[in-house]
Amino acid sequence: MNIKCALLTKYPVITIRPFCSKLTHKVQDEIYFDQIGRPDPVSHLRPIIFKRPQNETKLEKTYREAREDTQLWNQTFWTKHNNSFTRERKQFQETLKAQGKTTLTADEMSVFYKNFLDKNWRMHLDYNISWYKKNFRLLLLELRNVINRI
Repeated sequence: MNIKCALLTKYPVITIRPFCSKLTHKVQDEIYFDQIGRPDPVSHLRPIIFKRPQNETKLEKTYREAREDTQLWNQTFWTKHNNSFTRERKQFQETLKAQGKTTLTADEMSVFYKNFLDKNWRMHLDYNISWYKKNFRLLLLELRNVINRI
């Protein structure tokens, strides 16, 4: 399944028409500008459905698809990360409650947060390096598109 189908299935497209208070449901091929959806409940990222110009060049298509791939990669990373965080936090809280703690203080939770960040330090570093590479590639593709339009 491609990114467009995955996002449209999970996030239906609702467009607010400029200068109008009515909502319209639009067909994907009729979208004339990028659309940003509601935040995902797990990743907390807003999905973007990118516009598709009617006369999209090969270079424009490559750029749009690279943006879609980057968005899907980012969505996947943060969904896995946040699920892991929630699961581990719940285990930590249950462990402390089993020891007789009825309420957890910020200091007690800070131990968990530090351990989680320390344990996932390498994963965050790899994510940041990949993120910069992907964004640099997008920047170059956008620059090529701008030059191509001149």
